[in-house]
Amino acid sequence: MSGQRYAEDVNAGDELPVLVKNASRAQLFLFSAATNNPHRIHYDKDYAAVEGHPDVLVHGPLQGAWLSQYVTDWAGTGGRVRALSWQNRARAYPERDLSFKGKVVEKREEDGRAVVELEVWEEDDEGQVLMPGKATVELPGRG
Repeated sequence: MSGQRYAEDVNAGDELPVLVKNASRAQLFLFSAATNNPHRIHYDKDYAAVEGHPDVLVHGPLQGAWLSQYVTDWAGTGGRVRALSWQNRARAYPERDLSFKGKVVEKREEDGRAVVELEVWEEDDEGQVLMPGKATVELPGRG
């Protein structure tokens, strides 16, 4: 997603372009180190199995950061993310495509500003929604 998104170009029902991410095992290890997260389910497959997981898990906060990037990139540098929320509902695994998707639910004017409500989510490579969310974004006008 590149370029600026303008209020005049957005309508309810529009789909956002898909963003695909794929976490490597090295990335998960480094994210654990950078966030001071010692929970071994994110980098030790044998330990993850002890806790009942078939593989290591992608961190929820990493997925949330990607969702934030998705919405921010869609809005463009002149846009402003007012609110973003999500729920981690299922496990994400490394080395599998994770697709971030969304659609415009509503567009309205508020105090002379274009406000857009989005439904956003993350799906795994089998189409299962792992992380549903919502966002409220202000978009600039062309004028």
